[in-house]
Amino acid sequence: MISYQYRGVGDSKLLKLEVFRPGAWILVEAPSPDELDLLHERFKLDPDLLADALDPDEIPRIDSDEGILYIYMRYSYRKGDAVDTDPVMLVVGPDFVGVIARRQLPGLERLANATAFYTTQRAKLLLLLLRHFVHTYESNINLLDRQIRGVRARLNVSTIKNRDFVGFVGLEDALSTFLAELVPANLLLTSLLSGRHGLAFHEDDRDLIEDLVQATRQLSETSQSSLRTVVNIREAYSNIMTNNLNRRVELLTSLTVVLTIPTIIFSLWGVNVPVPGAGNPHAFAVLALGTLVGIVGVLYWLYRQRWL
Repeated sequence: MISYQYRGVGDSKLLKLEVFRPGAWILVEAPSPDELDLLHERFKLDPDLLADALDPDEIPRIDSDEGILYIYMRYSYRKGDAVDTDPVMLVVGPDFVGVIARRQLPGLERLANATAFYTTQRAKLLLLLLRHFVHTYESNINLLDRQIRGVRARLNVSTIKNRDFVGFVGLEDALSTFLAELVPANLLLTSLLSGRHGLAFHEDDRDLIEDLVQATRQLSETSQSSLRTVVNIREAYSNIMTNNLNRRVELLTSLTVVLTIPTIIFSLWGVNVPVPGAGNPHAFAVLALGTLVGIVGVLYWLYRQRWL
């Protein structure tokens, strides 16, 4: 779907247009092949670069062709209880700014209603959109961090389950994805700040880019720290489970040794041949007491050896 929206400095709100006019913002979400052809014919956008915008594995980068700047970015969104990322392309032409995405973009309506959102200010609009996409990472990294703390608080020796480890694998995968995308995003923003791409930024705009560069760097560090936390917790609980299994095996082995004593004694005195004390009326009591003493002695020895 293609929509044209316009807001000049003197306008009080964002206007939706039926047809394009210079200074408009072009929003393209889940485009059809016909709409991609329209973008190529009407706005001279490169079809190969447009196809790259719909590639789910596209990483943040900058490209240009015939005076049009193509900025590939990624954003994060929630998918049920998990989080995922998707590519989005920002196009800066001579008289427009375009956003092209594979699916409907979250939170853009709130951004478009912001006070300083003017479609005629191309550089400012570009930076506001980039800031919006960076903030999607921030909110979802905070969400993952809360999930990590929640699982860590809930996990203990008695409640640990396989699904907890599966959850940790999902968290680890999401954080690794964020880290792999935030690093090139930081390089992209640094490249914009250098001024090599023909965009003129005012001093306030340069401050905003510097804030975004710092934000992506901090988010990368946060993702890396959370990733280490996930790995450490998962490994710690793996070691705990292994240790608990070893202790249970030791306990069962020790009980097997202890129970072997009465098994041997009563097996010997239960054979159908004459045995010592067969005519003694107190033989059973003596055997039972001797067996009990032997069991206690073996238990004490195992305890001293720290096998129990």
